[in-house]
Amino acid sequence: MNTIKKASLLAAIGVMLAPAVFAADTHDVVKDARGNVVTSSDGNCVRTQWEGKSDECKGYGSHGILSKLTKEQRTVYFDFNKSTLNAHEKKKLDEVSKMILDSKEVESVDIVGYADEIGKSSYNKKLSIRRAETVKAFLAAKGLKTRHVRVEGLGATNSVTHCDSKMARKELISCLAPDRRVEIELNLITVKEKEAVHHHHSKSMKKSAPDAKSGQ
Repeated sequence: MNTIKKASLLAAIGVMLAPAVFAADTHDVVKDARGNVVTSSDGNCVRTQWEGKSDECKGYGSHGILSKLTKEQRTVYFDFNKSTLNAHEKKKLDEVSKMILDSKEVESVDIVGYADEIGKSSYNKKLSIRRAETVKAFLAAKGLKTRHVRVEGLGATNSVTHCDSKMARKELISCLAPDRRVEIELNLITVKEKEAVHHHHSKSMKKSAPDAKSGQ
């Protein structure tokens, strides 16, 4: 096979593979116009609200709040048909709130509630919202500004369990426990945003400086 044919074949294969790569679940990170992963000032990869199966953030930053707070630490669990926090989850949230407040890289927080599949979808939707609001209220009481917090309830969607619906009710409730949760997603300030703020601040300082000629 000559060089031209080889090049044509490789190009054709590339076209065939392109849609598959694009379709991969990689929407868990923020990218710039060139497709590069955006990192925070601490070198951490900036994530979007949803975390996909393919984590392109691996290898970005060995410090910063994302390395200190795992997804499990940012997930709060609720008892069956409850939207109140038990003692264990309160303690977890207390630690999480301190770390968020101490961090200078967190711009805003998304709080997303979920429910298990038992019951009507409309009820589960409302229950998931109540759970998210409970977490929001707890964080607000700890000093997290509510204007930087977004709340959403998604009901029984995005289940993380694999339970047989034919199980006895008690066993099914126990199996579905991981679905009764609230996830806290952190939106970080990127390097460019910090530089823009600094540049704007410096520019404003120059404008407000006294004019030597006018004698002010």
